[in-house]
Amino acid sequence: MAPARAAESWIRQLRLWCGLILFSYLLTHFSNHALGLMSLHVMEAGQVWFLALWRNAVGETALFGALLAHWLLGLWLLFRRRTLRMPAWEATQIVFGLTVPPLLTYHVVGTRLAHAMFGTEDVYTRVVLGLWVLDPWAGLRQTVLLMIAWTHGCIGLHFWLRLRPWYRRWFPVILSAFVLVPVLALLGFAEAGREVSALAREPGFVQRLMIETHAPSAAQRATLLRVRGALSATVWTLLAATFAARGVRDYLSHRRGRVRLRYPDGRTVVAPVGSTVLEASRSAGIPHASVCGGRGRCSTCRIRVEGDPGLLPPPSPQELRVLRRVAAPPNVRLACQLRPSRDLAVTPLLPPTVSAGAALVPAGGTMGRSGRSRCSLPIFAASPASPSTSCPTTSCSSSTAISKPWASPSPRPAATRTSTRATG
Repeated sequence: MAPARAAESWIRQLRLWCGLILFSYLLTHFSNHALGLMSLHVMEAGQVWFLALWRNAVGETALFGALLAHWLLGLWLLFRRRTLRMPAWEATQIVFGLTVPPLLTYHVVGTRLAHAMFGTEDVYTRVVLGLWVLDPWAGLRQTVLLMIAWTHGCIGLHFWLRLRPWYRRWFPVILSAFVLVPVLALLGFAEAGREVSALAREPGFVQRLMIETHAPSAAQRATLLRVRGALSATVWTLLAATFAARGVRDYLSHRRGRVRLRYPDGRTVVAPVGSTVLEASRSAGIPHASVCGGRGRCSTCRIRVEGDPGLLPPPSPQELRVLRRVAAPPNVRLACQLRPSRDLAVTPLLPPTVSAGAALVPAGGTMGRSGRSRCSLPIFAASPASPSTSCPTTSCSSSTAISKPWASPSPRPAATRTSTRATG
């Protein structure tokens, strides 16, 4: 199970980098659209630089490789989920991400593949003519695609960056950019559409443009339609296969056994072996803090596990880094990473309404130079009469323990060492 957790962590990191490449493409593409506010000529001049950046061996390999990897790894993570219960923002991001490839096939086939297969020049004048004048419904579909892709990327960036201390200071500026970039892009495209509409009313303009840009013939258009149909069928087949595989996995999981998780309020949740504690909480409708959406970054889902922590599956390297960051004792684990193989009694340490700001700096802690929180709350040695100790706020919790094998190897502050000696 440990290799599987390590692989999932690696997959999430790869998806993150692929997503950053795709978001960079969207940002430059939208910036090129926004030039239409100046003129169609400036828009096409900007396209020269845009194509120089992305339409080359390195740029296309990075772009299409990131697109393919991001979507396929997303399907794998969707398959790995044991429950589809999740916060609204997370569900929106997943649905939007799954929607992009089916809509994108129309644009990719009509521009990039037409250029590669038949030498069609996808200059802005021709593209705007097709989407604004000749086929407005295609223009609407393209607008919806761009808004879905941009929203998907903004959600991902926000929930990745909001754990950084500097992000809260710059959030108003970043939010303004999230809103203004697509608005300016759509306005630029609309202004270019008005300009092209005026040109299209000139006699012979459309015919000359089609000849100059090497528009596909009827036979070539039929070929492109077959390619588009094959791509769409492949995308929908992969998506359907993912959900079918989830159904088979859930059916077979009944035979592999189940575990019982007991919560402080007396509720007991029965979950298939292989589910995380966070997935078990969500499937049972138990509110559970998870600022990062169960990606093992924020530590807000951490739980205290009753019994011998040595009987638990060992933490993955990613979980171990987070546990060390908050100086967690050995009986504290991340609910989004722990996949129990036996019955457990668990206690969530933070309220489900905890915010990202509260997760940044634990009470009694300081912010390190790297932007990560450092917990300096003393963790007292256990005694039969001593209750568990926790931070007085929701941002840091520590349970009573005798040893701290996951604590950071860096020296503790003098006050912490003094407190430990005084109680030990």
